[in-house]
Amino acid sequence: MRMRALFPGGPLVGEIGLSLSSPPSASQPVRRLAILAPASEDPAASGEDGAAQTIRRALQLGVKLIDTDWITANGHAQELLGRALQGVARDSVIVTSKAGPRLTFHGALTLDNSRANLINQCHDSLFRLKTDYIDLYQVHWPDDTSPVQTARGLQDIVSGSYARWVGACNYSVPQLEALHGQIKVQTLQAPLNPLNRAALSTVLPWCVAHGVGFLAADPLLSGLLTGRFTGDEEFTAEDRDEFFTPPKFAKAVAFAREVAEIGHPGRLAVGWVLAQPGVSCVLCPAVDAGEFEELAQAEALDAATVQAINDLAIKHGL
Repeated sequence: MRMRALFPGGPLVGEIGLSLSSPPSASQPVRRLAILAPASEDPAASGEDGAAQTIRRALQLGVKLIDTDWITANGHAQELLGRALQGVARDSVIVTSKAGPRLTFHGALTLDNSRANLINQCHDSLFRLKTDYIDLYQVHWPDDTSPVQTARGLQDIVSGSYARWVGACNYSVPQLEALHGQIKVQTLQAPLNPLNRAALSTVLPWCVAHGVGFLAADPLLSGLLTGRFTGDEEFTAEDRDEFFTPPKFAKAVAFAREVAEIGHPGRLAVGWVLAQPGVSCVLCPAVDAGEFEELAQAEALDAATVQAINDLAIKHGL
């Protein structure tokens, strides 16, 4: 696997990373991040065996960065990774985490980027991951907390050697400017794929100009770009976002169908993202080991193929 710098002057990572966050897309409602951990203690029944196999295969394929967060599966995803990495040299893997979303005493999901919450969730994640430090600690979503207070929490975490670098996710340019003015932000994570291209004209140029690495999340648009949808699916209000709501859903399905005529749709979607200047790493979802291996074969597309995919998006009004 080809290597890229995580950020200018930073460590080299495989250009494809593994995401254990669900969902990683800013277009998904935040409330859906709180997913209950599997009730079964049987690793085979809960899916843990399959996920652990995907993690091991990803490492064999040259993946160096594994992205997690505090809230996914109510912490179970981080616990799973901690067990899967036992016996793996710690300095051979870049482990990331994200913090901010938490559950209130009444079970509602809220955003809390306060110093106290960032520190508390950092210690939780360290315990779950069975590690002494997190390589990259990221603020998961922006909220109304003063960037001064958020930066203080991040700085205390780095000063205490609980994390090596800090980043942000799903921030706009003004929000990045505010946080970056208080603490050096090494990376930004945001969705980027052939249909959700907003980052290309907003945060990605900002990252390039300020020497900040860019982690591309949701390259498959929640599976829509794999070509597995038929267009007949129906979704609840919670499931719907911009691309899963008529009429855009039907257009996106038709787009994915035509992309599949060019080649493997998932690999093409990932390759399209890799071809965008400034992208440090593309975070692919932890699907089964076989599917992830297909995605890991993606390489940056040539200009002609990128243009062909862009033309298809325009053709379908996307």
